[in-house]
Amino acid sequence: MKLLKIGISGVRGIVGETITPELVMDFACAFGTQLKGGRVLVGRDTRTSGPMLQRSVLASLASTGCGVLDMGICPTPVLQKRVKDLRAAGGISITAGHNTAEWNALTFINREGTYLNEFQGQAVLDVYHLEKFRKAPLSRLGRVRPEACGATPYFQALGRFLDTEAVSRRGFKVVIDPCNGAGAGVVDDFCRGLGCELVPVNNEPTGFFVHDPEPRPRNAGEVASVVGITGADAGFLLNSDASRVSIVAEDGETLSEEYALPLIASHYLVKDPGPVITNTSTSRMIEDVAARRGVPVIKTKVGQSHVVQALLSEEGSLGGEGSGSVAVRRFHPAYDAFLAMGLLLEAMAVTGKTMSGLVAELPKYHIVKEKIYCPPSRVHSVVAETRRLFPHDEILSVDGVKVEKKEGWVHVRASATEPMIRIIAENVSQAKAREDLDRVTAFISELV
Repeated sequence: MKLLKIGISGVRGIVGETITPELVMDFACAFGTQLKGGRVLVGRDTRTSGPMLQRSVLASLASTGCGVLDMGICPTPVLQKRVKDLRAAGGISITAGHNTAEWNALTFINREGTYLNEFQGQAVLDVYHLEKFRKAPLSRLGRVRPEACGATPYFQALGRFLDTEAVSRRGFKVVIDPCNGAGAGVVDDFCRGLGCELVPVNNEPTGFFVHDPEPRPRNAGEVASVVGITGADAGFLLNSDASRVSIVAEDGETLSEEYALPLIASHYLVKDPGPVITNTSTSRMIEDVAARRGVPVIKTKVGQSHVVQALLSEEGSLGGEGSGSVAVRRFHPAYDAFLAMGLLLEAMAVTGKTMSGLVAELPKYHIVKEKIYCPPSRVHSVVAETRRLFPHDEILSVDGVKVEKKEGWVHVRASATEPMIRIIAENVSQAKAREDLDRVTAFISELV
């Protein structure tokens, strides 16, 4: 089965099967055509397929008359902020984020430094399908020139946004695993700016992923071990483009990626109370935290584009998802692991609490997740079939099939990034969460 996912924010697939130079060139031409010759920033993570795809993107954008700044290896949140700061027409990040090494993707960024909204994404897709690409004459071909990634001005801005003095006074020791991705080496600058001692793990930008580049407890064993050996105050695990983070507490506990958003919200909403934006698959912890702070929660479909566009339109304080993704509107509305780590360290610094102490203040739920591969042609019909499991329950259809009850919920949806069905269950009872998940998983397995 050939795997290719096309959406409003870009395209992703398996390199050499569905992600080829030809396909990448057509999508880059479509994006450049839509921008009508503006300046575009291009960056990538460290995947070994990245240089090949980057050259295809650079040539294609130049062919449409776009001026291109080649930023080389660059974390996506840094690239997004630089697009806005440099007043570029847009950007392309070549990264598959949390996907394994054989995947890669193009993610399109608008002039505001956010993922394309639905209208902008559809416009690019229309150009792609019609193949009506802008072809600049020789005299108007775009020029490509190298440009530093921009980590220095980015971290200067981050330092101004955070209470850097409070964090520096604590002199935290932190373990960070950027998974040899785009954050490798850059995390050194992050810790230096906050006065933290860094204990790095997998901190070479080689693109060789020692484990899956998805920040989840199952991938955090090495970080947990190093935290215990070094007596660090916290550990962090990043995905390949430094947009997501999961946490290891000082006692070595590997926390679910679901903890990042509620931990940050509990701290940040004191400084900037306002609506919290999240998706329909995120832990109820965030709803309880928002209720404590007296602010509403607004739910969207899964995906950075949906969450961030609502964050802007609703003038929210912060947004994020249970994948370890957090965005803060007043800094830059983009999922950003550096910002997330900074706010978590700031929370520890100003409260004087350990990471486990901050976790202890959150409500307790048990969340379990599963995914089942399904042919793209059938995925939505199979999701719809799961309605038969809940004949007497009210079903929410914002994004797939979700059933909410007092003690917990179950959500079944089509993945936005892979040809699979995701099943998530949360409950105050761990046994009930697992029972609900297994019931749905068994049902879907029979269908596919």
